[in-house]
This record gives sequence, structure tokens and C-alpha cells, in this order.
Amino acid sequence: MLRILRLVACAALWASSLAAQGDSLYSAWCAHCHGADARGTPVASVRTDVPPADLAKCAVSTAETEDQWVGVVTKGGGAFGLSLDMPAYGEAATPEQIRMVVRYVRSLCRERGWPPGELNFPRAFLVEKAYPENELVITAHGSGQEIILERRAGRRLQFEAAVSTIFDSLDRPIDHATAAVKYNLWHDLERRAIASIGLETSPPLGRRDRWELEPFLTAGWQRPDFIVQAEVTTAWAESEGVADGSLRLGVARDMDRFVPMVEAGWDWARGAPGTLTLYPQTWIRLSRLGHVAGSIGAGIPVNGSERGHVTLTAFLLWDFGDAPLLRGW
Repeated sequence: MLRILRLVACAALWASSLAAQGDSLYSAWCAHCHGADARGTPVASVRTDVPPADLAKCAVSTAETEDQWVGVVTKGGGAFGLSLDMPAYGEAATPEQIRMVVRYVRSLCRERGWPPGELNFPRAFLVEKAYPENELVITAHGSGQEIILERRAGRRLQFEAAVSTIFDSLDRPIDHATAAVKYNLWHDLERRAIASIGLETSPPLGRRDRWELEPFLTAGWQRPDFIVQAEVTTAWAESEGVADGSLRLGVARDMDRFVPMVEAGWDWARGAPGTLTLYPQTWIRLSRLGHVAGSIGAGIPVNGSERGHVTLTAFLLWDFGDAPLLRGW
């Protein structure tokens, strides 16, 4: 028991020492512009083109990965299309020192429950991302299109609004509109896993003549060589009850700028056999910062009446929580 207590005490002292070193490095490198309290208030003698970030704000310190923070500190803001006022410390400090100051800055978030940026996996076409996000997404699937606005609220909550259109032989291009809410139930950085629940609702607008509700459960899990994302949904329609549902599974390999992935969607409807569709696709980081990305792929029905009818799928997204659209290039 005494040995265990000594080990715990040593670990506490080691962690305290690292925090003290990170604090001193922050004071030497960052405090002049970001403020002694990291709130983004520079000293009176400093003039910057862009207001320094509030590094103590949890929404700022948790949204990106540790490696992204390390990259900005190492190469400077200009390397990522950000302000040139952010200098590069790659030649003035060791990689260990840079990582130490990054971990200190990220530790300034004192509120528990904020999912870390390491769990913000690349967006798939079918599977709803489990990470709460600030994104504007434009998607296309064959003759159908959708515009999606996702807005994060606090640590775990996200609201979403979407409008879907379809251009075919009918004279009603608005297919339907939806509103949704998503809540992060659980996340674990050590296990690289995250899970969320949500509810999507569609009113009788456009080509839909009744209310529809769609609860869903979505999750993501990362291993060294691949990322798995999955979603289970079911749909309730007014006057019909539970009408259909789906199981969606995607596997991806993160290759930095490119993330190839394959998704499978198993859809069922009451009174009809289930259908399986495969979606090979590639996610592409377009901006240097990574806040603008796209994906292109295809939907390939394996069975059912649409078998053999391949449709092009694509989306373009802007993570407006990271930076304005024209920055970061």
C-alpha cells in the first residue's frame, strides 16, 4: 500500500512539474499576444491584424486535435493560411517543448464534458457524425440535393436544419425539410470513441404529406489503421407508426489530406424486403486549415429494384466554427 501511495505521489509531482513547465513556456512565448490569462487580450504595445484567440475558452481549446495545435505552433499561422502574427517556434524550441505548451493551453478548459477534437472524424456520406459540429454542408445524390446547417450549442448539444430538393419530371423541386437535435452521450479520448443520440423531424412540406420522426444512435471509433463510424435509425410516420429504418456502417483510413472510405447502408421498409447499398467514397481536405473539405463517391445498390443503378454522390462542407470561409487557404 505504501508503495502505491509513493507511486501516486510521484505521478502527481511529475504532472505538476509538466504543468509548471508548460506555464513558463506559455508566459515566454504566448502571453505577450494572448494575455497572461490566455483570454486573448494582448499587452498595450502589441498590434495584431487579427484579434488573438481566447485560448482559455473551451470551444477554442477542445475543437482541434493536439497534432493540429502542434503544427500551428511549429510552423506558424502562415503555414495554415492563418494570421502571420502567429510566429513559428519549430526552430527555436524542441518538439517536446512545443507539445508541452500545447497541452498546457488545452488544459485551460476547466469545464468537463467537451469532446476533444481527436474524436471529430471525417464526415461520411451516410453516417451522421457523432461529434457536435458547426458546419454548412451541401450534398448531392443523383438528382437530389440537400443543404444542411449544423450549429453547436455548448459542450454536447447540436441543432440542425436542412432542406432537400430533387429535380425530376415532377414540378415540385422541394422534396422535404427537416430539423434535428443531437446530444453527445459519451466520449473517451483514451479509447478514441464517441457516441451520440438524436432526433430528426420532418413536417408535411414539399412532397411529404405527413409528419415523420426519426430517432437515431450514432457512434465513431478509431484504431491506429482505420476509423469505424456507425448509425442506427428508425422512422415513425404519422398515421402509420414505425414505417422503416436503417443500419449504416462506414470504415475509413485516414491518410491526412485524403480519407478513402466505404459505407454500407441496409434499409428496410414495412412490407418490403431490405435493400443493401454500398458507398465507396473519398473525403478530401481542400483548405490548408482543413475547415473546407469535400467528398466524392458513388451509391451502388447491391439488391432490390435499383440494383445496378449507380448514382454519383458528393458533398462540400465548411466548418465555420474553425475559421471564416476565405481564411485558412
